[in-house]
Amino acid sequence: MRLVDNLQFQLSQMLKPRSTGWKAIESRIQRLVVTRVKGFAVDRMAACTLVFEGSKDEVAAQQKRTYALARQYGGLAGGASNGRRGYQLTFGIAYIRDWIMNHWLLGESFETSVPWSRAMALCDNVKRRIREECAKRNVAGTPFVTSRVTQLYPSGVCVYFYFAFYFKGLAEPEQVYAEIEHAARDEILRSGGSLSHHHGIGKIREPFLPRIASPGVAAFARDIKAAVDPTNVFGAANQLFARRDG
Repeated sequence: MRLVDNLQFQLSQMLKPRSTGWKAIESRIQRLVVTRVKGFAVDRMAACTLVFEGSKDEVAAQQKRTYALARQYGGLAGGASNGRRGYQLTFGIAYIRDWIMNHWLLGESFETSVPWSRAMALCDNVKRRIREECAKRNVAGTPFVTSRVTQLYPSGVCVYFYFAFYFKGLAEPEQVYAEIEHAARDEILRSGGSLSHHHGIGKIREPFLPRIASPGVAAFARDIKAAVDPTNVFGAANQLFARRDG
């Protein structure tokens, strides 16, 4: 499942191959139906990509229930080709990131998990904070910041953020990016999100650990590490096990 916000949806449409002949006509008709007949606003639409698994009958039943639920809340089935494009964007992001650096754009992703009740507010707060931090550092133009939900759980969701900005003229763009991402992570914690979902904590997010782990928890984890790994074979010095010898 992939649920993308409007900006990321527009990006996926921008990457759509140019249609010619009947395909181009068909594409224009589809756009008219979606925007004029169904009343969807192109600057507010979001997209959800789903993969159905199982036997033919199971998939048919899943689709029937899903599309009925979507219609109940004003959604519209976009078809399999749009779904495939949504997943292709997942794999294409890394290559896009490398290419845009040639055009003075620096970008990366970061993720978190958050309860259902706080997901929308978290996305809005983080986007706002990033724009504010860019303005403080005189980053030119409008930063590209978008979010998507990538995993669903009974208790909440995993949210990915993609962030990029124009770095021409900045003395230390890598440092600027690191500072802004740090501020975004602060906003994530303020908004009820986790320090990480599956990317881990490592050294970059280690300064946030006192906000999520009490001294007792930290001591408990270090004692277990010392007991099961006395010779420090797993000695990457990450998270609670960062070296404190200066």
